[in-house]
Amino acid sequence: FFPQESHQCGPAALATVLGAAGVDVTPEQLVAQTYLPDRRGSLQLELIASARTHRRIPYVIDPTLAALLAEVEAGNPVLVLQDLGVGPISLWHYAVVIGFAHEPAHLVLRSGVTQRQVVSAAAFLRSWQKADSWAAVILPPDRLPATADATRYVESVVPLETLGDDKTALAAYTIALTRWPDHPVALFGAANVAHRLGKLESAQRDYQRLLELAPGNAIVLNNLAEVLLDRGCPRLALRYVE
Repeated sequence: FFPQESHQCGPAALATVLGAAGVDVTPEQLVAQTYLPDRRGSLQLELIASARTHRRIPYVIDPTLAALLAEVEAGNPVLVLQDLGVGPISLWHYAVVIGFAHEPAHLVLRSGVTQRQVVSAAAFLRSWQKADSWAAVILPPDRLPATADATRYVESVVPLETLGDDKTALAAYTIALTRWPDHPVALFGAANVAHRLGKLESAQRDYQRLLELAPGNAIVLNNLAEVLLDRGCPRLALRYVE
Protein backbone atom coordinates (compact mmCIF):
# COMPACT_ATOMS: atom_id res chain seq x y z
CA PHE A 1 0.00 0.00 0.00
CA PHE A 2 1.25 3.47 -0.96
CA PRO A 3 -0.68 6.48 0.34
CA GLN A 4 -1.12 8.81 -2.62
CA GLU A 5 0.33 12.24 -2.92
CA SER A 6 -1.86 15.07 -4.20
CA HIS A 7 -3.47 14.12 -7.54
CA GLN A 8 -1.10 11.15 -7.89
CA CYS A 9 -3.43 8.24 -7.29
CA GLY A 10 -2.36 6.73 -10.64
CA PRO A 11 1.30 6.12 -9.70
CA ALA A 12 0.28 4.99 -6.19
CA ALA A 13 -2.28 2.48 -7.44
CA LEU A 14 0.06 1.22 -10.17
CA ALA A 15 2.87 0.74 -7.64
CA THR A 16 0.46 -1.33 -5.54
CA VAL A 17 -0.42 -3.78 -8.32
CA LEU A 18 3.16 -3.90 -9.60
CA GLY A 19 4.28 -4.75 -6.09
CA ALA A 20 1.78 -7.60 -5.98
CA ALA A 21 3.25 -8.78 -9.29
CA GLY A 22 6.75 -8.91 -7.83
CA VAL A 23 8.10 -5.52 -8.95
CA ASP A 24 9.92 -3.47 -6.31
CA VAL A 25 8.92 0.06 -7.24
CA THR A 26 7.58 3.19 -5.54
CA PRO A 27 5.05 5.74 -6.79
CA GLU A 28 7.82 8.34 -6.95
CA GLN A 29 9.66 6.19 -9.48
CA LEU A 30 6.52 5.94 -11.61
CA VAL A 31 5.56 9.61 -11.66
CA ALA A 32 7.74 10.50 -14.65
CA GLN A 33 6.21 7.63 -16.66
CA THR A 34 2.57 8.11 -15.72
CA TYR A 35 1.73 11.52 -14.26
CA LEU A 36 0.61 14.33 -16.56
CA PRO A 37 0.92 17.68 -14.73
CA ASP A 38 -1.35 19.49 -17.21
CA ARG A 39 -4.13 17.01 -16.49
CA ARG A 40 -3.24 16.71 -12.80
CA GLY A 41 -3.50 12.97 -13.14
CA SER A 42 -2.72 9.88 -15.20
CA LEU A 43 -4.37 8.32 -18.24
CA GLN A 44 -4.96 4.60 -18.59
CA LEU A 45 -2.58 4.40 -21.56
CA GLU A 46 0.31 5.71 -19.47
CA LEU A 47 -0.36 3.17 -16.73
CA ILE A 48 -0.55 0.32 -19.25
CA ALA A 49 2.67 1.41 -20.96
CA SER A 50 4.49 1.78 -17.66
CA ALA A 51 3.49 -1.75 -16.62
CA ARG A 52 5.10 -3.11 -19.79
CA THR A 53 8.34 -1.26 -19.16
CA HIS A 54 8.50 -3.16 -15.85
CA ARG A 55 8.18 -6.49 -17.70
CA ARG A 56 4.64 -7.18 -16.63
CA ILE A 57 1.55 -7.95 -18.70
CA PRO A 58 -1.31 -5.44 -18.40
CA TYR A 59 -4.70 -6.89 -19.27
CA VAL A 60 -7.90 -4.82 -19.36
CA ILE A 61 -10.68 -7.06 -18.08
CA ASP A 62 -14.31 -7.13 -19.16
CA PRO A 63 -16.27 -4.18 -17.70
CA THR A 64 -18.42 -6.37 -15.46
CA LEU A 65 -18.53 -6.94 -11.73
CA ALA A 66 -18.41 -10.69 -12.35
CA ALA A 67 -15.06 -10.38 -14.16
CA LEU A 68 -13.65 -8.10 -11.47
CA LEU A 69 -14.64 -10.47 -8.65
CA ALA A 70 -13.29 -13.48 -10.55
CA GLU A 71 -9.87 -11.83 -10.78
CA VAL A 72 -9.86 -10.89 -7.09
CA GLU A 73 -10.95 -14.41 -6.13
CA ALA A 74 -8.03 -15.76 -8.18
CA GLY A 75 -5.66 -13.62 -6.12
CA ASN A 76 -5.18 -10.84 -8.68
CA PRO A 77 -5.61 -7.30 -7.31
CA VAL A 78 -7.54 -5.18 -9.79
CA LEU A 79 -6.63 -1.62 -10.77
CA VAL A 80 -9.84 0.36 -11.26
CA LEU A 81 -10.82 3.85 -12.39
CA GLN A 82 -13.63 5.58 -10.53
CA ASP A 83 -15.49 8.85 -10.86
CA LEU A 84 -16.03 10.10 -7.31
CA GLY A 85 -17.53 13.37 -8.45
CA VAL A 86 -21.04 14.68 -7.83
CA GLY A 87 -23.53 15.47 -10.57
CA PRO A 88 -21.84 16.89 -13.70
CA ILE A 89 -18.52 17.41 -11.88
CA SER A 90 -16.14 14.48 -12.36
CA LEU A 91 -13.43 13.52 -9.90
CA TRP A 92 -11.31 10.76 -11.46
CA HIS A 93 -9.60 8.39 -9.09
CA TYR A 94 -7.56 5.17 -9.34
CA ALA A 95 -7.82 2.51 -6.64
CA VAL A 96 -7.04 -1.17 -6.25
CA VAL A 97 -9.68 -3.78 -5.39
CA ILE A 98 -8.15 -6.43 -3.14
CA GLY A 99 -11.14 -8.25 -1.63
CA PHE A 100 -14.90 -8.66 -1.45
CA ALA A 101 -17.71 -10.34 0.47
CA HIS A 102 -21.27 -11.22 -0.48
CA GLU A 103 -23.17 -10.81 2.80
CA PRO A 104 -23.44 -7.88 3.01
CA ALA A 105 -22.14 -7.15 -0.48
CA HIS A 106 -19.03 -5.00 -0.22
CA LEU A 107 -15.55 -4.56 -1.68
CA VAL A 108 -12.21 -3.82 -0.04
CA LEU A 109 -9.93 -1.29 -1.73
CA ARG A 110 -6.53 0.31 -1.42
CA SER A 111 -7.64 3.87 -2.06
CA GLY A 112 -6.10 7.29 -1.53
CA VAL A 113 -4.66 7.44 1.98
CA THR A 114 -6.81 4.53 3.20
CA GLN A 115 -5.09 1.17 3.28
CA ARG A 116 -8.27 -0.86 3.77
CA GLN A 117 -11.34 0.97 2.50
CA VAL A 118 -14.57 -1.02 2.77
CA VAL A 119 -17.33 0.20 0.44
CA SER A 120 -20.73 -1.22 -0.37
CA ALA A 121 -21.00 -2.94 -3.74
CA ALA A 122 -23.73 -0.48 -4.75
CA ALA A 123 -21.59 2.56 -3.97
CA PHE A 124 -18.58 1.09 -5.77
CA LEU A 125 -20.62 0.25 -8.85
CA ARG A 126 -21.96 3.79 -9.10
CA SER A 127 -18.49 5.33 -9.11
CA TRP A 128 -16.99 2.59 -11.32
CA GLN A 129 -19.73 2.65 -13.96
CA LYS A 130 -19.40 6.44 -14.23
CA ALA A 131 -15.81 5.73 -15.34
CA ASP A 132 -16.99 3.22 -17.98
CA SER A 133 -16.14 0.31 -15.65
CA TRP A 134 -12.47 0.38 -16.65
CA ALA A 135 -10.32 -2.15 -14.79
CA ALA A 136 -7.09 -4.01 -15.41
CA VAL A 137 -4.85 -6.63 -13.86
CA ILE A 138 -1.05 -6.37 -14.03
CA LEU A 139 0.56 -9.81 -13.91
CA PRO A 140 3.92 -11.56 -14.32
CA PRO A 141 4.38 -13.12 -17.78
CA ASP A 142 4.01 -16.65 -16.40
CA ARG A 143 0.51 -16.02 -14.98
CA LEU A 144 -2.70 -15.71 -16.99
CA PRO A 145 -5.61 -13.53 -15.89
CA ALA A 146 -8.49 -15.60 -14.56
CA THR A 147 -10.86 -14.12 -17.15
CA ALA A 148 -8.43 -13.85 -20.07
CA ASP A 149 -9.76 -13.88 -23.62
CA ALA A 150 -7.26 -15.49 -25.99
CA THR A 151 -7.01 -12.79 -28.64
CA ARG A 152 -7.11 -9.85 -26.23
CA TYR A 153 -4.45 -11.39 -24.01
CA VAL A 154 -2.11 -12.11 -26.91
CA GLU A 155 -2.64 -8.57 -28.22
CA SER A 156 -1.55 -7.27 -24.82
CA VAL A 157 1.73 -9.19 -25.19
CA VAL A 158 2.65 -8.07 -28.73
CA PRO A 159 3.84 -4.54 -27.71
CA LEU A 160 6.60 -6.13 -25.62
CA GLU A 161 8.27 -7.14 -28.88
CA THR A 162 8.26 -3.51 -29.99
CA LEU A 163 9.93 -2.62 -26.70
CA GLY A 164 12.59 -5.24 -27.43
CA ASP A 165 11.70 -7.29 -24.35
CA ASP A 166 11.82 -10.67 -26.07
CA LYS A 167 12.35 -12.74 -22.93
CA THR A 168 9.19 -11.43 -21.26
CA ALA A 169 7.23 -11.76 -24.51
CA LEU A 170 8.32 -15.38 -24.94
CA ALA A 171 7.31 -16.24 -21.37
CA ALA A 172 3.89 -14.68 -21.94
CA TYR A 173 3.35 -16.36 -25.32
CA THR A 174 4.40 -19.68 -23.79
CA ILE A 175 1.88 -19.45 -20.95
CA ALA A 176 -0.80 -18.40 -23.46
CA LEU A 177 -0.09 -21.50 -25.54
CA THR A 178 -0.66 -23.73 -22.51
CA ARG A 179 -4.31 -22.63 -22.55
CA TRP A 180 -4.75 -21.93 -26.28
CA PRO A 181 -2.21 -24.22 -28.00
CA ASP A 182 -3.37 -23.42 -31.53
CA HIS A 183 -3.76 -19.66 -31.28
CA PRO A 184 -2.04 -18.47 -34.50
CA VAL A 185 -0.81 -15.08 -33.25
CA ALA A 186 0.61 -16.63 -30.07
CA LEU A 187 2.36 -19.33 -32.11
CA PHE A 188 3.73 -16.78 -34.58
CA GLY A 189 4.91 -14.46 -31.82
CA ALA A 190 6.50 -17.30 -29.86
CA ALA A 191 8.28 -18.57 -32.97
CA ASN A 192 9.60 -15.14 -33.97
CA VAL A 193 10.84 -14.35 -30.46
CA ALA A 194 12.37 -17.81 -29.99
CA HIS A 195 14.26 -17.35 -33.27
CA ARG A 196 15.68 -14.01 -32.16
CA LEU A 197 16.71 -15.53 -28.84
CA GLY A 198 18.47 -18.41 -30.58
CA LYS A 199 15.95 -21.04 -29.44
CA LEU A 200 15.88 -22.58 -32.90
CA GLU A 201 14.28 -25.92 -32.10
CA SER A 202 11.37 -24.20 -30.38
CA ALA A 203 10.98 -21.73 -33.25
CA GLN A 204 10.97 -24.55 -35.81
CA ARG A 205 8.33 -26.48 -33.87
CA ASP A 206 5.98 -23.49 -33.65
CA TYR A 207 6.39 -22.55 -37.32
CA GLN A 208 5.69 -26.12 -38.37
CA ARG A 209 2.56 -26.15 -36.23
CA LEU A 210 1.48 -22.92 -37.89
CA LEU A 211 1.89 -24.52 -41.30
CA GLU A 212 -0.44 -27.30 -40.21
CA LEU A 213 -3.02 -24.66 -39.32
CA ALA A 214 -2.37 -22.46 -42.38
CA PRO A 215 -0.78 -24.56 -45.13
CA GLY A 216 1.16 -22.56 -47.70
CA ASN A 217 1.36 -19.34 -45.73
CA ALA A 218 4.24 -17.52 -47.41
CA ILE A 219 5.43 -15.62 -44.35
CA VAL A 220 5.59 -18.76 -42.23
CA LEU A 221 7.35 -20.69 -45.01
CA ASN A 222 9.94 -17.92 -45.32
CA ASN A 223 10.54 -17.67 -41.58
CA LEU A 224 10.79 -21.42 -41.18
CA ALA A 225 13.36 -21.54 -43.98
CA GLU A 226 15.45 -18.92 -42.15
CA VAL A 227 15.33 -20.99 -38.95
CA LEU A 228 16.43 -24.10 -40.86
CA LEU A 229 19.32 -22.19 -42.40
CA ASP A 230 20.41 -21.13 -38.93
CA ARG A 231 20.17 -24.76 -37.83
CA GLY A 232 22.52 -25.78 -40.65
CA CYS A 233 19.86 -27.42 -42.87
CA PRO A 234 20.10 -25.53 -46.21
CA ARG A 235 18.59 -28.27 -48.38
CA LEU A 236 15.51 -28.55 -46.17
CA ALA A 237 15.28 -24.75 -46.02
CA LEU A 238 15.36 -24.61 -49.82
CA ARG A 239 12.35 -26.94 -50.00
CA TYR A 240 10.29 -24.49 -47.96
CA VAL A 241 11.53 -21.51 -49.99
CA GLU A 242 10.54 -23.21 -53.24
